[in-house]
Amino acid sequence: MAEIVLHQWEISPFCGKVRKALRHKGIAFSVRNYNGMLATKASALSPAGKLPVLDIDGQRIQDSSAIVAFLEARDHERPLFPKAPAERALASVFEDWADESLYWIEVALRMGDRAVLPKAAELLCSGRPGWERMVLATILKVTYPKKLKAQGIGHLPPQRIHELLFGHLAAIEALLAAGPWLVGDAKSIADMAVSSQIDEVVRTSPLAPRVLAYPRLREWLVRCA
Repeated sequence: MAEIVLHQWEISPFCGKVRKALRHKGIAFSVRNYNGMLATKASALSPAGKLPVLDIDGQRIQDSSAIVAFLEARDHERPLFPKAPAERALASVFEDWADESLYWIEVALRMGDRAVLPKAAELLCSGRPGWERMVLATILKVTYPKKLKAQGIGHLPPQRIHELLFGHLAAIEALLAAGPWLVGDAKSIADMAVSSQIDEVVRTSPLAPRVLAYPRLREWLVRCA
């Protein structure tokens, strides 16, 4: 059987979601990181030119949600989605919310904050020569403010972005009062997708102590890991 390979940036929350899905399924895999200037080679992996990309069963699949759907169809053991139709739909909504909304808050905290960006650049260049970190930091300073403004969140003051984050975290804390998982009575893609976004806030942001001050959320992040 061919080796299963995840092409990734380690600190991408979408790659984190795929890693959690693979581990939940009990699928052995290796990773290939595209840190630093190796990122230029990622564009050749798929038409979209983005990561994650998964090589599995002789196929190459791009996009975290497409990978998750493939894994679910491939192996029905240890499902990623609840069986009940309403819960399955809700888990899908959580995944989409994490990918399309919570993600941009995470990006604003990591790439839009000039004080945090050097740490993000260092993590993105892990294992690579120091000069690559300097080049990448310059690229990030130019490209990400434009991306954030195009999404609208780049026009908000930092305090408002913090309010959005902690509003969402308070809602998650309240949801977890009903049980250990966001949807149903078992871990699902809802937990994997949402926790992967919050993982990266904790990894890079000085707001991490405030994030981890929510006791149920903190324990849930450990369960999701």
